[in-house]
Amino acid sequence: MASSDNLNACGCDRGRDAHADFARELAHMAAVSLVTEARLTPKPGLVDQRNTGAHTDMDLSTFMASAAALEPLFAEYVQAGWNQGAGDAAELADALRRIGIRAEGAMFAATDGINTHKGANFMFALVLGAAGAVLRERGDSSCTFAARDTTRTLELVSAMGESLLGRDVRALLSSVRTGGAQLTHGEAVYLEQGLKGARGEAAQGYPLLREVLLPYLRERSAVSADARDTLLRALVKLMAQLEDTNVVHRGGMQALVEHRAFCRDLDERDLSHDELIATLIAYDDLLIARNVSPGGAADLISLGVFFSQAEGLMKV
Repeated sequence: MASSDNLNACGCDRGRDAHADFARELAHMAAVSLVTEARLTPKPGLVDQRNTGAHTDMDLSTFMASAAALEPLFAEYVQAGWNQGAGDAAELADALRRIGIRAEGAMFAATDGINTHKGANFMFALVLGAAGAVLRERGDSSCTFAARDTTRTLELVSAMGESLLGRDVRALLSSVRTGGAQLTHGEAVYLEQGLKGARGEAAQGYPLLREVLLPYLRERSAVSADARDTLLRALVKLMAQLEDTNVVHRGGMQALVEHRAFCRDLDERDLSHDELIATLIAYDDLLIARNVSPGGAADLISLGVFFSQAEGLMKV
């Protein structure tokens, strides 16, 4: 259990409003993570401070507005997790989904109907809800995570994700059979290619986050204070491995094969910082020309930034 000094250091206390305080603190970390990801530059095919990537309907200001609109709903995810606890993952997932519908509405209202953070909202609903439940399970409302708290959070995310995946796939197949389906991009890719996208990643507890991104960020935090360089190299590692349905939607399976092969080669080359930036800028121009946007990797970077803040690995 964390000491009162630790609670005060992260903006929390043990008074009547302690639960609301830590919910707001974690929600702010999540919103900051979205902003940090959006500002990270250069990101191939993605909105950043250099350009709008392979997008014509959004820019950096759209992402800032979206993050601000989502932050109050992020706090509700945390509070729901604390209130519900970790006992029934399916029931907690249902509670988070209800909040998620309102969060998505807030995002669209802030962006004039533009989908900036639909995937990230889904991810953070599960992660923040699980975090709230884990803090209740742990027995205190400290805003600081140890690596074991992150592991437990992702275990609960996996349990909720499995519940949602099974239910949503059954509903999708039923709707397709009756001719009533209005497919999202991810659902269309699942039916055509068998890639389960965001739901599948959640059901596995975000394996690339757990097994690749977070170990890398923990290792780098001990040897480098350059957050930009660290996050760009982490992004390349994720793009080299992720079955990104955003890429498939834009360019098909061949685009994903080529994208991952390029990023694997780039990851293995161990370039200097300046060489890395130059290569990413050139690749950005190429993906823009091909109308390809690896948005799934960007969402995972946001989660990495969130857990890095919670574990005290990175200041952003």
